Amino acid sequence: MNATATHSAPAAHLIGDVPGRDRLLGRTQPELADAMTWLAWYAPGTFTAVMDYLDHVDGELIPAVV
Repeated sequence: MNATATHSAPAAHLIGDVPGRDRLLGRTQPELADAMTWLAWYAPGTFTAVMDYLDHVDGELIPAVV
């Protein structure tokens, strides 16, 4: 019996590392709101996925260190 996937793919980034975090931390709240408004117009499916994810993490983009 042959396995279809013999090796799992490596992680895209380190666990706990948030890609693009440096770009988000330098933005003001109105800039982030404008970006979300643009995303809702340009890619409504992606906007919905982002909003669903934010509901899942209670709006915390950066995981809290416990």
